[in-house]
This record gives sequence, structure tokens and C-alpha cells, in this order.
Amino acid sequence: MPEELVAALEDLRAEIRLGEGSRVRLSRPIKGARRVSFPSRRPGEVQSRIVFTRDGRAGYARALTEVTYADLVLCHPMRDFSRRRGQSNKPVAYFSRTVGDLVGCESQHERRFALLADWRTEIVHIAAQPFTIDFADGCEFDSHTPDFVLVTTDGQMIAVDVKWPTREFDEKDVRRHRLVREQLALASIHHEVWFDAPLVLTENLANFAGARIPAHLFDGLAPRVLRLARTDMTVGSLRDLVVATEIATSMVALVVIRRLLWEQKLHLDMTTPFSMDQRLR
Repeated sequence: MPEELVAALEDLRAEIRLGEGSRVRLSRPIKGARRVSFPSRRPGEVQSRIVFTRDGRAGYARALTEVTYADLVLCHPMRDFSRRRGQSNKPVAYFSRTVGDLVGCESQHERRFALLADWRTEIVHIAAQPFTIDFADGCEFDSHTPDFVLVTTDGQMIAVDVKWPTREFDEKDVRRHRLVREQLALASIHHEVWFDAPLVLTENLANFAGARIPAHLFDGLAPRVLRLARTDMTVGSLRDLVVATEIATSMVALVVIRRLLWEQKLHLDMTTPFSMDQRLR
């Protein structure tokens, strides 16, 4: 992992210890500006630029070629996650194990993507509404804010826009994403558009992500449960064996198994709903 990325992640952990949830501004008034204001352009500055914020209030600008890991890791969302009567999408705050803090999602559809990203072991950071591209004069679009940015263990930076499958061939969206991809390439940031994944997959992941257990208890029980696990054994059989050997109660055993599935230390068929009859792989 690049040293600059390691340092940025350490700074983030220190921020989170001082106050969790600061990047999810769900309690702001529903009236007023939703987006962080842009800093004024300098005289003669006409090229595209990227605007970040470190506090959710004031923005600062970077040239496309000057973006750093710290900008992406320590950023706050560029927009508030508003909730209004009659609003079709319902913003949520998702607790990410990767980040160790809440990540804002503007809809349940975005939350499903966040679950998938959180599950991927090569992802070391997830940021929501991470920056805004302030396009150069003369561009078809004024600005664009990706839904997420991901950073991987080898230092890759990936901006992601989450869209409904019905928008896949929308001509305006296609043109917008083409421009975004071209501009972000100058910052060595890849750009992807995510449309959907099998519902059963994200429902299983939501189940496993919800397996909360104190770290000291999990660290003591997980190795003992793994020693009992066998390929082709059902989830129910493993749970019963854990109980029979007096390692844990039935309820605790199931939480540990779900947590091990989330951490990909146990495996099963993710294309079918989770049940006690599923067999381990």
C-alpha cells in the first residue's frame, strides 16, 4: 500500500476516534443550500478542476493533476443527504466495516452498492459524494459529483456513479459519464457506472454485515468455530456442533458464523437466500 495512502488512513482513524458520524449530515435543516459552495476561480482559470471539502462547509479546489490520497480519504460529502416529505429516495447512513464509520447513501440502491464495496477485501476506503468536478468553460455540463470513490490496497482510485438499470442507455447520462471519465483520467482516477446486482446477493450481505459482536468475544470464538467447519456441512449443523461442544449458545454461534461469512473466512452459495440448510463450500 502506498505510504501516502497509509498516512491518510491513519489520519482518518484519528478523526473518527474524536467523533463518529461527522460525515453523515442527516440532521441539517431541509431548507437552504445542499451543496458546498465552490471557491472563486482565479483570474484566467478556465480549466476543469476538482472541488473537495474537509468539513462539509467550505470547499477548496485542486487541479486535476494535483489530487492526493489525503483529498479522497479525508474528504466530507459535497452535498447534504436531505430528507423531505414525498421524497422517493430515502437517504440512509450505512456503517462500513472498511471505513469504521458511517457512510452516507442517498437511497437504498446506493446502500446496496456500498454493501458490495464494503465486502470486497481489496477496498480500503469508501467515501460518499467525495468531490465535485467543476467543468471548464464551454463544456456541456457545469459540474458533476460522483456518488462514491473507492481506494484499493494497491492505491487505485475509482469514482463510481450509481444509476438505476433503466438509465443505462440514457443519452444524456452516457455523454455526461464519458466526459467525467475523460476528466478523471487526468487525475489518475478510474470511473465506473454501477447499475445493479442480484437482490439475493445484497440481501445476504446485509444479513452478514449486521452480525455485530464485541471484538474480544469474536476473536476468541472465531478460531474455534472455524476448526469445526467442514465443506458441505450445513449452517445449521455447524451451529448445532458449536452448541454441543459448549463453545457458545445457539444465538451467539449464529452471529459468529454470519460474521465469518462476511469476512469471507467461511463460504457458501451467495445466489440463494441464507438459511440453516445452506451448505458451506
